[in-house]
Amino acid sequence: MTYRRALGAFATGVVLVAADSPRGPLGIIVNSFTSVSLEPRLVLWCLGDQSDRYGVFSTAERWSANVLSAEQQAISQCFARSGSTEGDEAAFHAHPHAPVLNGALTTLVCRTHERRKMGDHLLIVGEVEAFETQDGDALTYFRGRYGRAATEI
Repeated sequence: MTYRRALGAFATGVVLVAADSPRGPLGIIVNSFTSVSLEPRLVLWCLGDQSDRYGVFSTAERWSANVLSAEQQAISQCFARSGSTEGDEAAFHAHPHAPVLNGALTTLVCRTHERRKMGDHLLIVGEVEAFETQDGDALTYFRGRYGRAATEI
């Protein structure tokens, strides 16, 4: 737990990754999300191999990465819980390749580019096929608590 607390000292944004499942949109909250390359447009996120959602996300060919706005803490809490797999379908809108979260600060629709097993996680690299973004404050996570990254200092 000491190591986990040390890693928690790195403040992150909060991202909901969503993909289609046989029972509708499936979401998982991640804070291990990063840009890899601008050309080609690549992003990376990590999926724990003990996740109850591993089966769907480890094989998904397309998915969306949705950066949560500061007003979406309740959505984060819902999808962060183990066993909380399918969300309210009204929270998503259709895109030709993946469900997209309504109200997200930024959404990146991706095609899986590469998967690589590292330790107890699967690293998933996606090529961004489409994106949309809007102004607003971002939801953050630091030392086990939610916060806000404001657009102005």
